[in-house]
Amino acid sequence: MFEGVLSSLKIKMVHAAIILSILTVVAIPFYGEMKNSLYSSELLLNMYRSSLETEISRYKFLPFILSQNDKLVQILHGELDAEESGYFLQRTKYATNVSTIYVLDKAGNTVASSNWHTEESYIGENFGFQPYFDGAMAGRLGQYYGAGTTSSKPGFFIAYGLKDDEDIVGVVTIEIHLSELEQVWRSGPDDVLVYDVNDVVFLSSNRQWKYKILGEENGVTRPSSFEISRAPYEQEADDERSLVKCYEIGDATFYKDLFFGCLLPATLSIEERIVEYSWTILSLKSTRPIYIALCLVVLISLLIYLILIFSYRSFRNRINRSIQKLRNQVVENSKLAAIGQMATEVAHEFNQPLAAIQMLLDTTRLLLKRQRFDEADDNLELISSHIERMTQQMSQMKSFASRHRVPRGNGEVVSVAIASIKLFQLTLKKQNVQLNFQPSQSELHVPCNAIGLEQIFSNLITNALDAMAGQVRKCLTISISRQDDEVVVRVHDNGCGFTNPSRVFEPFYSTKQRGTGLGLAIVNDIIENSGGSISAQNHPDGGAEFVLKWRELTN
Repeated sequence: MFEGVLSSLKIKMVHAAIILSILTVVAIPFYGEMKNSLYSSELLLNMYRSSLETEISRYKFLPFILSQNDKLVQILHGELDAEESGYFLQRTKYATNVSTIYVLDKAGNTVASSNWHTEESYIGENFGFQPYFDGAMAGRLGQYYGAGTTSSKPGFFIAYGLKDDEDIVGVVTIEIHLSELEQVWRSGPDDVLVYDVNDVVFLSSNRQWKYKILGEENGVTRPSSFEISRAPYEQEADDERSLVKCYEIGDATFYKDLFFGCLLPATLSIEERIVEYSWTILSLKSTRPIYIALCLVVLISLLIYLILIFSYRSFRNRINRSIQKLRNQVVENSKLAAIGQMATEVAHEFNQPLAAIQMLLDTTRLLLKRQRFDEADDNLELISSHIERMTQQMSQMKSFASRHRVPRGNGEVVSVAIASIKLFQLTLKKQNVQLNFQPSQSELHVPCNAIGLEQIFSNLITNALDAMAGQVRKCLTISISRQDDEVVVRVHDNGCGFTNPSRVFEPFYSTKQRGTGLGLAIVNDIIENSGGSISAQNHPDGGAEFVLKWRELTN
C-alpha cells in the first residue's frame, strides 16, 4: 500500500514539474513583452517630465528680464496712468505669449495688469499672501502653481522683485497655463498625472483625475495652507478613482481594486519626482493586459500539457501493441512522428493568432476609451476571423499527421494579402520595416482558399521579419502580378538570405535558434496541395526571395 501511495505521489510530482516547465517556457515571451511595456512607459514618463520642465524653463527668466525695464518702476511710482500701464503690459503679454503680466507694490496690491480692461482684472487685488510674492520680495525668483483667487483658474506664477536704488519696491509677476501639455499627453497610451505636495492633481491627461485630491484613504493629512487656494478643487477623489497603495515591485507601484482589493490590483504606476517644484509626475496603467497575458499563458500551457499527455499515452499504448512485431513498431513510430509534428504545429500555428488577438484587444480597448467605435468594430471582426481560423485549424490537425492538407478552393490573392499585411502593420512599424507592396490592379483568383492563402502570407512575412532582425535598414517587397495564365507572387526581403535554399522546405529544418522548421514546410504543403508551386532563392540584390505560382481561375 505504501509503495502504491509513493508511486502515485511520484507521478503527481512529475506532472507538476511538467506543468511548471511548460508555464515557464510559455511565460517567457509574455514576460518580455510586459517588461518592454513598462520600459516604454518609463521612457514616455521621462519625456513627459522633460516637456513639462522645458515648458516652464521657456518663461523662467522672463520676470527677471522684465524687471530691468525702467517702465515697470515708473508704473509703481504712478508716473504712468492706468490705461498707459495696461496697454504696455498687454503688448508685452502678446509679445511673450504668456497668460497675464501684472505688477505688485510692496504690500502685494496690484497696481497694473495686462487684463486691466476685462472683468477678471487683477488691479486692486492683493496677492501679498502668495508664496511667489514672498520669494520675490526676498530677492529670489518666486515660483508657485495654484488657482487664481480672481479667475479661479489654475496657473503657474513666476515673480521677480523690482529694484529702485538697490531697494526692492515691488514685484513683476507672469502667469502661464500648462493645459496645452495635457492635450499632447492625451495622445499617449497611459494616464499621466502631476500632483503637488498637497496631493492635488493639477495636470492630467485624463479629465476625470484633474483637480482630485489623492492620499486621503492612505491616512495622509492635507496641510491647512492648502485652504488658501482650493477654489476649483474637489474634496477628494471618488471611491472608484482613489489610489490606495498595495505594494511595490521594482519601480512599479500597484493599487488595490475596488472589488478584489490587493489580490488583483486594478492599476499600476511609475512615477518621477520633479524636485525643483516639489511635484510628482505619475504614469498610470491598467493591469488588465497583465491579467489577459496570464490567462493566455495558462490556456496555452494547458493546451500544450493536454497534447503532451495525449501524445505520451498514445505513444505508450502503441508501443504496447507493437511489441510482438517489428513491422508494427515501425508503423507506430511513423504515426508518433506525425502526432509529434501535429503537437509542434499547434504551438507554432496558434502563436501568431493569439499574439494578434492580444494586440487587437489592446488596440480595441484604447479605441473604446476614445469612443472610436467603428474602428473598434473592425478590430472585433479581425478577432472573430482569427478565432474562426484557429477553430478550422484544429479540425485540420488530424489530417496534418498524415500530411493530407487540401486547402483547395477559390481565393482572391490581393484581398487576402492586404488583410494579412494589415495584421502585421503594427509589427512592421515597430521594427521600422519599409514595406513595398505592389498589388495587381485587378482581382486574381487561384485554386487555394482564403485560409490557406492567409497562412501562406503570414508565414512568409514572419519568416522575412525574422531574417531581417539584424539589419539596420529593413525592406520587405511583396508583388502580385499576372504572367500569361499564371498568378505570380514574389516576396523579397533584404535579410541574411539562405545558406542552403534547397532545404528550406524540409520539415523541422531551421537556421533560427527558436525556429521549429515547420513554417515553410506548411507553406509548401498548402501550395502544392492547391496545385501551385513555390521556389526559394537568394536575390541578386541581397536577401531571400520566394516565388509562388498558381494557374489563374477565371469565371
